[in-house]
Amino acid sequence: MRRVRPILSSVFALAALFACSGEVRAFHEGGVLACANCHTMHNSQNGQAVDPGHPGGDTHLLRYGNSSDTCLRCHAAFGQFAGGFGYGPGGDFYWLTRSYTWIGNDGTPGSSPGHSHGHNVIAPAYGLIQDPVLPVAPGGDFPSQHLGCTSCHDPHGNTNYMMLYGAGGASYYNGQRASFTDPAPLAVGNGPLTTWSLPCLSCHNIHGAQSKANIHDHAAETDARHPVYKSGVSEWCANCHGFFHDEGLADFEHPTREEFESDLAGVYNAYLSSDDQLGGDAAHSYWGLVPFEAVNVDLATVNPQNRTQGPTAPDRVMCLSCHRAHASPFPRGGRWDFTATFIADSHPRITDTGASTNDVANRYYRYAFVTTQGSLCRKCHPWDMGGDRLQ
Repeated sequence: MRRVRPILSSVFALAALFACSGEVRAFHEGGVLACANCHTMHNSQNGQAVDPGHPGGDTHLLRYGNSSDTCLRCHAAFGQFAGGFGYGPGGDFYWLTRSYTWIGNDGTPGSSPGHSHGHNVIAPAYGLIQDPVLPVAPGGDFPSQHLGCTSCHDPHGNTNYMMLYGAGGASYYNGQRASFTDPAPLAVGNGPLTTWSLPCLSCHNIHGAQSKANIHDHAAETDARHPVYKSGVSEWCANCHGFFHDEGLADFEHPTREEFESDLAGVYNAYLSSDDQLGGDAAHSYWGLVPFEAVNVDLATVNPQNRTQGPTAPDRVMCLSCHRAHASPFPRGGRWDFTATFIADSHPRITDTGASTNDVANRYYRYAFVTTQGSLCRKCHPWDMGGDRLQ
């Protein structure tokens, strides 16, 4: 009998392992216990309210405040609200809670308020509130008072990239369903839940212990490990925002959905840094900070854990070439500080009021730059307005 226990332990471990495989319905598609992890029928457990903040019950029978609070119960530790240590492609909603002020060299005061750092999803339990400035989505009419994780992602799952809503009905708000006219983009993610065959092991090691550091590393964006986008990103964003960067629709014009064509693709592929604008090669030129749509890529075979290929002529610029989908340390959810001439000048800086040492260290993930690196616009646009190559 003494040998039965370790044998049984191994059997149960294997059973748990196979239970985590693709044969079991995914968590968001109604897998085992999935409903009860987010919803409560009677808001009561052992004589106590499951959600004390809503003693009368929640409209959607949620266990944790509103929908975004519920999402972040799991996804915060996965890097979506991780103190700036969330290095995923979408960015860390933590940055919405960080505001910075400073005095410039010329004595002019500057600021970077948290609400300008990305999509202001409303999750009171995490200090995330409605955008105090924008009542609706820029370029569209989606009301900011109803913005949450489930405004974009289907909490009950679908087959789209990142479970994004497609054409037709999207999220419910104020008793109605938002209308999306464009389908979800075609892409494959670099995170463990989109690339691994064992979802349980996406967050846990084989001994069941959860590690925040490992979680961040699993989905961290790098120049080699990143989502691979094929098509439809800007069109999908336009469901809420329209194409307001197109000519004549905004104070800043930068068309998306445009092909690189051979000359611009050549510039991107040759550019390594402000110190070396001609030494790159197409096979290794990809920058995680300046992604694009690879329109001819085969999503069924591409490896998002190791892809460094730069653009070809038909590949396209998209909204996410410059912006993060969730949030960043920078205004407008920028992948870099659009206002800084040099990357080293980006805010937050250690001298800024409101900035922590970690904020400064995490602002550009683990990317490294030459001391004189200019704006990352130069990855595609290395020339100044006079036609000279920028230094």
